[in-house]
Amino acid sequence: MKKILITNDDGIEAPGIVALAAAMGRFAETVVVAPAVAMSGCSHRVTTDRPLRIEERSPGWYAVDGTPADCVRLGISALAPTADWIVSGINDGANLGVDLQMSGTVAATREAVWHGRRAVAFSHYRGPGSSVHWDRAVHAAEMLFELAVQQLPAEPAFWNVNFPDPLTIDPLPSVTICSVDASPLPLAFQQSEGCLRYVGDYHCRPRQNGTDVDVCLGGGISVSCIGARGEILTEPANEST
Repeated sequence: MKKILITNDDGIEAPGIVALAAAMGRFAETVVVAPAVAMSGCSHRVTTDRPLRIEERSPGWYAVDGTPADCVRLGISALAPTADWIVSGINDGANLGVDLQMSGTVAATREAVWHGRRAVAFSHYRGPGSSVHWDRAVHAAEMLFELAVQQLPAEPAFWNVNFPDPLTIDPLPSVTICSVDASPLPLAFQQSEGCLRYVGDYHCRPRQNGTDVDVCLGGGISVSCIGARGEILTEPANEST
């Protein structure tokens, strides 16, 4: 392994990217290229109509005034061209099912596989009123990345990994290789002062048995393997640990 490029969509100052950098430092030299501000939910937007400002906040840590996909494009072309792995996250909140179409965290890994790299996206589900224990997330990310190095297919592909709430380390929750749930998010809006605000309950979203939503919200670690064309490369409900 030559080098690991790290990014996210919560912004370069988010605790999740600090945790991820700590975890990935075990495996190779790391370079962090991340949005200067939070870009959650930006999907796969890229910036082509203006220059992108880059600020080196500390050695090997670059803040970009762009999206997660921009960060990967800049990273593999200029800031870390020898990076053979791109790792995104750890997102403060889950990226499951149809979230994959909206997530900047996942878009970064999708961009990576389009350019022939292997990649992993890490996200951490949070139940109502809970918070993430980032020290536990560091250990879990280390263990899951080690599995990804061993099990990801040779062709360009990425793992989308979601940690449950609560996340335990001893023992680690079961890791299930599973398909991506195609159920839509709940449609619920509340009218107030002439506007409509989304009030759907993410935690009560529909779930198909054995898919990523079902696994993660049920207390397990969900892993979905996705190819460069968006195809699911894993079968549902295949428990690996």
